[in-house]
Parts: sequence; C-alpha cells; structure tokens
Amino acid sequence: MTGLIIAGGKSRRLGIDKRFLDLGGRTCIQRVLDAYRGIFDEILVVADAVEPFQSLGLRVVVDLIPGRAALGGLYTGLHYAASERVFAAAADMPWIAPAAIRIVLDQSLAGDIVIPDLDGKLQPMHAVYAKACLPFLRTLVEAGTLKVQELCNCPELRVRRIPRSAFTAADPGLRSFFNINTPDDLAQAKKWISE
Repeated sequence: MTGLIIAGGKSRRLGIDKRFLDLGGRTCIQRVLDAYRGIFDEILVVADAVEPFQSLGLRVVVDLIPGRAALGGLYTGLHYAASERVFAAAADMPWIAPAAIRIVLDQSLAGDIVIPDLDGKLQPMHAVYAKACLPFLRTLVEAGTLKVQELCNCPELRVRRIPRSAFTAADPGLRSFFNINTPDDLAQAKKWISE
C-alpha cells in the first residue's frame, strides 16, 4: 500500500508554513514520515511544488488539479500511487501514530473508503482510499466541491466507517487526528511538546 502525505496546504489561517514547523526538533512533515516508515511500501508526497521537499528523499508529485485543497491532493496521489489503495494523511498531523494507522489498515479491504468516524465527524486525512474513487473525486473537483467527506456520499462506493472506540486503546487522546490550522492549534502542539 502507498502512504500518501498531502502537503499542498497554504497555511492561510496560521500565517506560516506549517509543513516545516519545528516541533521538538522535528518538522511536522518529518513526524508524519517517521510514522509511515516501516508501514508502507511506497511513500508519496503530493504538494504544490517539488523543491521544498527534495531533502526528504521521497517521491514528490505536483497537484494535477491545483487549488482544490485536500480533494485535489487525494486525486493526484491516487492517480500516481503504485498500489491499488492509499492511506492518506496531511503533512500537518504531527502526532499521527503507527498504531492508529494500523487500525485503519487492518480494515483496508472492507470498502473503497475506510475512514475513521469520531462520533459523526469523519476523518478524511486518516483514511484508506481505493483507485475506484478516482472518477468520483474528479466529478467532485469539477463540481467545485472541496470537502473530501462528500466522497463518502457516492452510492457507487463502498464506505467502511471505523468508530471512535476502535482507536481509544491505541491513542487515548486521539492525538493522531490532530492537525495544526490555527494559532490555538499551534499553542496546543507546543504545550504537548513541553509535557
């Protein structure tokens, strides 16, 4: 399976490039990469440009449909992935844990989309997607829909939702699903680092 890191974010709400934000001596994207190593046969970064990521030594592909947020990044990653399925996470998820990833991977064949559902809040950037999603992603992009969650409403796709209870033993605080979007999120991240 391919581990996909969606790294095209503009960090508008935060005002700084969160992908390379240093948290305890490692950048956000390095923390995601560290969680992926040893799990995935292929790791692929989807970004708006190749250059910033060259030092990571990974394959980086540029968004096929720029300006379409995570939806466009997911489309691009699925398109280029060597495997039939990808696990997708965002580059600004510094506490993503291998144990939480494996919970999703253990059910990866149960649907075209295998996605955590935390009390009704879907987690599209901690989920598995099959290449069967590609035409539906394209349709959503062309319709101007940017929410990946909308993909789960396509009746042609099989969706497996994993409840919150499946993650509580491996990740009691559910930090694997935390991402940094705002100054408050950054403050929380720094607080956790100092604990």
